[in-house]
Amino acid sequence: YATSLALVHLTKPSLSTSSALSPSFKDKTEDDVLPLSVQFLYTDGSFHVATDSSPPSMTSAWLALDDDGLILESSSLQLPLCLPSALRSEIYAIVLGLNALSYGSSISIYTDCSQLISLWKCFVDVPFSPKLLREHNHLLWLSIRQLVKDRNLIVDLIKVPAHGDDLYNIQVDSLAKDAHLSLQPTVSPLAFCHVPCLLTFNSLPIDMNIRHFLRSIADARALLSFCFASHKNGRPEF
Repeated sequence: YATSLALVHLTKPSLSTSSALSPSFKDKTEDDVLPLSVQFLYTDGSFHVATDSSPPSMTSAWLALDDDGLILESSSLQLPLCLPSALRSEIYAIVLGLNALSYGSSISIYTDCSQLISLWKCFVDVPFSPKLLREHNHLLWLSIRQLVKDRNLIVDLIKVPAHGDDLYNIQVDSLAKDAHLSLQPTVSPLAFCHVPCLLTFNSLPIDMNIRHFLRSIADARALLSFCFASHKNGRPEF
């Protein structure tokens, strides 16, 4: 069902794309459009796993530079904790950076995440395939594809060494890490999706293989039913 629904929308070129951005967040991002003089973006993400004393935290950051290496703008943000992971924070950084670009921009994006570049080649540089909908973070990858198409962007990803001596990469890494100290965002994870259609569960986007998701829901319900039945039968350890 999910594949069929998405294909109906994604294969209709005349269909106007409706972004899932919330009005307030959409207005804010549209007001912060970067000038065409931006030639380079440095992006980075950061993820802290949960500990006994603190919850998990996920952030992203980007730097925008012109041809002379002058930093024109920067941004960092703590992200909603929906399916948090280190890779997801890196993809978010790309989405937010692309969303700030002007129409027709030609940009080189520098990242120290090799996996991000490999997945970009599989999910963005090739024609759309329904197989993408089976992948984790497919909504973010679809958002990237849609932003590149809608903004008529030319994007080139370049790998920089992690923990090297690239000053811009060091700076964007610091921005992402410092963002862990900021307040948890009040916007929904849906506010970051820029896709023709999406499926949700309890107002959260389903950004994973839909069959695996439904199976996990069924397994959780079966476990709860088992525990409830065991408790009724006088086995409170369950």
